[in-house]
Amino acid sequence: MKNILFVMGGLAIGGVETYVVRLAKYLKLSGHSVTVTLLSNKYDQGLFTELSQHATVNIVEHVPFLSASSWVNALLPAKKDEKKYDIVHAVDLLTLAYVYLNRDQLDVTSVSVGIYHSKEIAWWRDRNIYFRKKMLALYDHNVQLTLFPNERTAEMAAEFSGAELSSLDILPLGISFESYSARQPLQSSLRIVSVGRLVDFKIYNRHVISQLAELRKLADFEYFIYGDGPERIALMALAESHGVGAHVHFCGEVDYAQLPSILDGAFCFVGSGTTIIEASAAGIPSVVGIESIERPLTCGLFSDVAGYSYNEESATTNRVGIFDTIAMLHAMNASEYMQVSELHRKKAKLFDIVETSAQFVEKSNRTPRFDIKINRWVALLSFVKSVIFLGPKALKSRFDSVS
Repeated sequence: MKNILFVMGGLAIGGVETYVVRLAKYLKLSGHSVTVTLLSNKYDQGLFTELSQHATVNIVEHVPFLSASSWVNALLPAKKDEKKYDIVHAVDLLTLAYVYLNRDQLDVTSVSVGIYHSKEIAWWRDRNIYFRKKMLALYDHNVQLTLFPNERTAEMAAEFSGAELSSLDILPLGISFESYSARQPLQSSLRIVSVGRLVDFKIYNRHVISQLAELRKLADFEYFIYGDGPERIALMALAESHGVGAHVHFCGEVDYAQLPSILDGAFCFVGSGTTIIEASAAGIPSVVGIESIERPLTCGLFSDVAGYSYNEESATTNRVGIFDTIAMLHAMNASEYMQVSELHRKKAKLFDIVETSAQFVEKSNRTPRFDIKINRWVALLSFVKSVIFLGPKALKSRFDSVS
């Protein structure tokens, strides 16, 4: 059995964070010992409580008054960790940099990296900014450590780093089916559901709102949005401008444990990330919400997508209208609709965490190449200068969207 350490920037409600909580649970059930280091004291209390049931959680926080404290905490020296770890998993480039900068304070055998959004390895590649340039160089030098969630992100990493695509590992984000097997869709409910952070690159929220008036000419559709974020006010204004303000319901943030009941009885789901997998596990026909796409298009239903790549614009080539896809589901008879439901459950099985958690341990078996030089103090100064000169929202450009 292995001692496993996860390093994360924080623990907000999000696809990666909920995945790590699930993964910790199933790793513990398999007899492994799990520790999680959070580089911020900002976390969702419900997720933190659940994670603490499956892992030892340590918080590194030097500058709690900063909203982006995880960036500073990652670059400052860490205390010596006396525990020996068989596997350390960094969930992005920032946490990989933390592991590298504190390599003398960590007793580590193998390292793996999670790149859970392709923009993570594309952001600021064209800018000569020390901290980011060095993080990208460190990552490119260690690209083989990555457990890619889908084929398209692996292809991008191979292009950036010059690595052979065949040398890279794919490991889809796993979900648990125990909470979803008894859930059912309900075609007559006409309840369209989206769940996730309201951020600009998740533009499908805008597209559904823009199509809702036309959809309501077919039937009395209602759109329920669960989650919060900086785009909420703009989305509310958009709904009013399209005359559907009374039919778009902003339900706010919800506990992760509520997700199965939220999905139960929905007509369809529109979204991306891990929540579309969970919706599919509940048998909810799910429209893929492509991120950062200008027009109200989708690559279709999740059950029709080949492989693990689906929600980024470059991941697929098939394009159909969001309106047309939802209208198609509405036009189906009950038997056809339930066949689509079963196809979604079958697709979701590819992401079963019982299988993927075992693969996580098997594939996290590579030794990092830390023969590269990064000056932590120059990196920290570079980060501070970037925020000062580019503004407090500079980090937002990690996930630049269409305007």
